[in-house]
Amino acid sequence: MTLAFTTAQDAGDRTVSPPPAISIVVASFRAYAVLAETLTVLVAMSRGIDVELVVARDSGLDDVEDIRRSFPGVRVVPSPVGPDVPRLRGAGLTAALGTIVLLTEDHCIPGADWIARLSQAVTPRCIAGGGMDNAQTCRSVDWGAYFSEYGFFDRHRQDAANVTPALTGANVGYHRDIVADVAAWMSNGDWENTVHARLRARGLTLRFVPDATAAQNLHYRVTAFCQDRYAHGVDYARTRMDEERWGPVRRVAMAALAPWLAPLLIRRLYKAAAGPGRRVTFLRAAPWTTVFLCAWSAGECIGYLRGPSLRSLPT
Repeated sequence: MTLAFTTAQDAGDRTVSPPPAISIVVASFRAYAVLAETLTVLVAMSRGIDVELVVARDSGLDDVEDIRRSFPGVRVVPSPVGPDVPRLRGAGLTAALGTIVLLTEDHCIPGADWIARLSQAVTPRCIAGGGMDNAQTCRSVDWGAYFSEYGFFDRHRQDAANVTPALTGANVGYHRDIVADVAAWMSNGDWENTVHARLRARGLTLRFVPDATAAQNLHYRVTAFCQDRYAHGVDYARTRMDEERWGPVRRVAMAALAPWLAPLLIRRLYKAAAGPGRRVTFLRAAPWTTVFLCAWSAGECIGYLRGPSLRSLPT
């Protein structure tokens, strides 16, 4: 079937008829040059198919008009939430019109056939997530950042046959039937692990599609990424407590265990991501990976000690 590339300029224009078969949502708060590399690839691979491209962009960056001029087929949704990835995702998902909605981030370069491979795996009862790769292969610190953030989603990971795999929000697809709920939860600040746990509780399945690849495309600075991992660790701990309503005894116990996370996660990452051809790279990057995982575990420890944020959860 031959389809046309669908575009819409106005973020508030919900009158596209019929709606596109596929929406691609890009959560974006990084430098324009990083986003431009991703959009150039996505625009090229979208030609000739029924796809809309939606960028949920941190409006504080003041370059929305530049993006619209450079990529006139892309619908830009300015979002006043800053570099808050879940809420950027929520804004983009809310604006998306497609029957299948693929979600990624501005620093992820999709591989060949990414749209087809990922979208074909999505069903009303199945969430599909693609495999991750690293586009920045020269520096050990970039590999360390990659493994610490995306190692469990690596396209070579050893547990690809797992019936309930973890999926990253940087490379995932949802069916229209659940997009509204996912958008609401993410707009509330929830990360994909929380969202996917709720959907699994409803009986939905998760499917890992290793060949639907997206490659992270950033050079990392050690101090900045440690701060990022620490903040994510704090947020992860407090989100768990929000969900499970832990008492003070459980919180203190988990805080005491948190310092052991880094060695445990390194071992699990090695088993998951250091497959054939990756072992030397993994070991070379292991010192940096450990540093970043220690930053995460410190954040998780502090998050447990601070206690739950007591956010109001959506029903």
